Amino acid sequence: MEKAIGRTVPIIDLFAGLGGLGEGFSVFQTPDGQQPFKIALSIGKDRDAHQMLALRSFFRQFELRGPPEEYYEHLRRADEPEPELRNCLFNAHPEQAFQVVNSALRAELGVDDPRAIRDCIRKALEKYNDFVLLGGPPCQAHSFIGRVRMSGQDPEKYEKDPRHYLYQEYLRILATHRPPVFVMENMPGLMSSQANGEGIFGKIHNDLYMPQSAGGVKRVCGRRSPERTVT
Repeated sequence: MEKAIGRTVPIIDLFAGLGGLGEGFSVFQTPDGQQPFKIALSIGKDRDAHQMLALRSFFRQFELRGPPEEYYEHLRRADEPEPELRNCLFNAHPEQAFQVVNSALRAELGVDDPRAIRDCIRKALEKYNDFVLLGGPPCQAHSFIGRVRMSGQDPEKYEKDPRHYLYQEYLRILATHRPPVFVMENMPGLMSSQANGEGIFGKIHNDLYMPQSAGGVKRVCGRRSPERTVT
């Protein structure tokens, strides 16, 4: 397949949450008015956040002429059941809805089948030579607020929380797809975060030297399939 040319630089956004980091890249403009970054795929596990990612992806399909009136009607009726509203909006614009399915993936890194996630990333990048990888470790286990809340409730459970090491999923994707540029998002508290007496930031720093070996051993692949649904 012929590779796309020009200024477009696709973004793969991991642990996307509500998509703020990716949105910042997507609205960036060069001095001559170009917007070089395009969100090719956002991946997150939370259902409500995924619905926001899907809606924002739909909005971006209309950058040249602006979103249709149905989009604003959808926002005005936000107190109604979400699936019905979403179906009405996307059924009215099936071409744009199809693009949403391919650009917003509901998946839990470290749980869902990594091979399926790998294939989704490859499909999102098939028209491009290079891309930017965005993401960062989930904040619940590392931020000041998250640490105080979790360790105060159950210190032993906090020490065993697997989210301490979810950054390794980011590194595995980094090693597999080899982007020329990646951005790992920082957060207040990450520099001092610890698990089992080990500083997390130092471990991330060391693992970056050999991301393909992050975690020391190969993890048993998850079997659950990620969701491409937009409802």
